[in-house]
Amino acid sequence: MSALLQLLNDEGVRYVVTGSAAAMLHGVPLEPGDLDITPALDRDNLARLARVLEAIDARQDPDAPFGDWKIDTDGEQHWIERKPTPEDIAARASWKPDPADPASFDHLLQSRHGAIDVVPTVSRSYDQLIPQAAVTEVDGQQVWIESIADLLTTLTVPRRQKDRGRVEQLRAIQRAREDS
Repeated sequence: MSALLQLLNDEGVRYVVTGSAAAMLHGVPLEPGDLDITPALDRDNLARLARVLEAIDARQDPDAPFGDWKIDTDGEQHWIERKPTPEDIAARASWKPDPADPASFDHLLQSRHGAIDVVPTVSRSYDQLIPQAAVTEVDGQQVWIESIADLLTTLTVPRRQKDRGRVEQLRAIQRAREDS
């Protein structure tokens, strides 16, 4: 993870680490399966991110499920898995991110540096996350990480079984920080 963070920082990509990696960086004892990042969505930043993804040979994960995000009337988002079409399979094989289209980055990717999940807006946008984000250091790199409050919002609606323990641990960390 630290090599990928260094590449992102060296290229000047503006992003917030989100998801399980952010929970780990806040102190939850877990080993994330991927690095989730929420990038700033301006074209120049996405062009820098595209250069990093190309440099690390990032490709869509061939084993990732196919599906779409659906938004309920109450605003809650749900991932709906579906069977792939031949067009889906061909698009995955020839994927390249387009800095003019933030949605083209929204994929779980495999790379020389492990899995990276670019999530432009699923858990909120960069502009919404950055005001509450915390700065931490990872192997000499300054990294912005999603706030515990924002993580808890993401992890509790909808509640997934794998997130229950993470929520309890994040709440304990949050309470300890508030008490100190």
